[in-house]
Amino acid sequence: LLAAALLLGAAAPAGNAARGREIVTNGTASGVLPCMVCHGAGLSGNPAIGSPKIAGLPEATTMAALASIASGKLGTNYVMRNIARSLTPAERADVAAYLAGLGGAK
Repeated sequence: LLAAALLLGAAAPAGNAARGREIVTNGTASGVLPCMVCHGAGLSGNPAIGSPKIAGLPEATTMAALASIASGKLGTNYVMRNIARSLTPAERADVAAYLAGLGGAK
């Protein structure tokens, strides 16, 4: 995953954090659910349903995770897989930029 993150980080378009915030809080017009539905209002995760903390993740980590989830190489949650597949590359970059700007990932 780290190698993929490094490769994607170099090739990924620069994200727009303001657009990412809209996706995270409101979803998309194409039906992608808001990230907050499963990851919580503070994006600190929901252990009861197995959703991890995503606030503060580095952009490359989010980009690599979304690509791996979309391809079926990471995770088994079909809802998250459909979300990752439905996001455009630009939307993925926007979400990644917003999440990275939240800070606090340890």
